[in-house]
Amino acid sequence: MNVFAYYNYRKYLQDYYEYRKSVQRYFSYRAFAKRAGYTSSGFYLDLVKGRKSLTPQMVPKFIHALGLSEKEGRYFSLMVDFTHAETPESKQVIFEKMSALLPRTTKALSRQQIEYYKEWYYVAVREALSVLNVSDNYQDLALFLNPRITVPQAKQAIKLLSNLGLIEKENGFWRSVNKTITSGREIPPFIVHDFQKKMMDLGKAAVDHYSTERRNVSCTTMSVSPQGLERIIHKIDTFRKEVVDIVRSDDHESMICELNIQFFPLSKELEALQENEARMDETEGDSDDED
Repeated sequence: MNVFAYYNYRKYLQDYYEYRKSVQRYFSYRAFAKRAGYTSSGFYLDLVKGRKSLTPQMVPKFIHALGLSEKEGRYFSLMVDFTHAETPESKQVIFEKMSALLPRTTKALSRQQIEYYKEWYYVAVREALSVLNVSDNYQDLALFLNPRITVPQAKQAIKLLSNLGLIEKENGFWRSVNKTITSGREIPPFIVHDFQKKMMDLGKAAVDHYSTERRNVSCTTMSVSPQGLERIIHKIDTFRKEVVDIVRSDDHESMICELNIQFFPLSKELEALQENEARMDETEGDSDDED
């Protein structure tokens, strides 16, 4: 049972009980209550059903009974607070603390793995292996992606990903070696930029191909100060990291999605423009003096 895979402690307790019952036939609510140091055998089920809530006084007892480590216990305690939080603001504060405790399993690519970003569907195929059971059924893989790729492309992508050490066979099916990977410092920026442009093109096509229930595309044009610009960029970075944390803790995946975040200037900066005009005035003035 991985406590870091949850954000709702009631769901975690429900799955924990079912797991323990499946591996230990005589495990029961009463047995857990005895280990946690309380008397009501129905209290656990009341928590799962939402009829009662875990109090701060009971949290340490549950952490002990669940056999959690110190770090896991801190995460569980925050998860209780997150589940009970009533406002979006308080949930956000607690969420950030929970995210800081999540295990970091990100793998940075090396220069030898540069070909991973050559085609958009290499990345998509790797993610598809979390959804599909792929062995030699390349046609299923090819048809799963949207836009579709050919069967030879699907087969070639699997071969490449295997050669790059990004996937491996597990119980007869191809699976990703790492949950999350990043371009890191060894991949040249122009390679990443070309890949980003390809994904942006797919984003443009998604506007016509998917309804608003299946996508979220919006445009906001704004005027900002240099300080506002920095704050917005920081907010975007924070949001992206939160999304990655959600993906890390997600399970039972059923589809692949792409998140493209674009924030860029639509004008020159006023101060720079004024400095440039001032320099032009000085140059023109010097020319007049020479005449």
